[in-house]
Amino acid sequence: VTGTWMASTTLPCTYVPTEDFTQETLSWSVTQGSSTSTIFRRDSTGDHIPLSKFRGRVSVPKHNPGDASLLIQNLEMPDSGHYTCQIIWRSRDNSLITKEVTTILKVVKEVNPPCSSWELPSSLHQ
Repeated sequence: VTGTWMASTTLPCTYVPTEDFTQETLSWSVTQGSSTSTIFRRDSTGDHIPLSKFRGRVSVPKHNPGDASLLIQNLEMPDSGHYTCQIIWRSRDNSLITKEVTTILKVVKEVNPPCSSWELPSSLHQ
């Protein structure tokens, strides 16, 4: 995924919800260089954003079953990295199932800013 600096982007993470499994925890982590940090966690106690630099900038849809995509607003250049969505489900027999998907985010500065001046087509000139 390529995101534009200062804009918003959504990192996709979706699944098909079934009645046999309940979502226990959902977490998003980012790996930059050799360090990995959790940036979003949803569990039975609510949503947690442990890293202050992501507070107020990241969110995950609450009312879309099966959609755990991460919305990042006001992208900053250091946000580039490998983002991993990890979901843990509990099945009816209490066993846990974990799935992970990793998305690479590259934040770029816009090369061609939108043109702010425009001309009327010549046919409209008086």
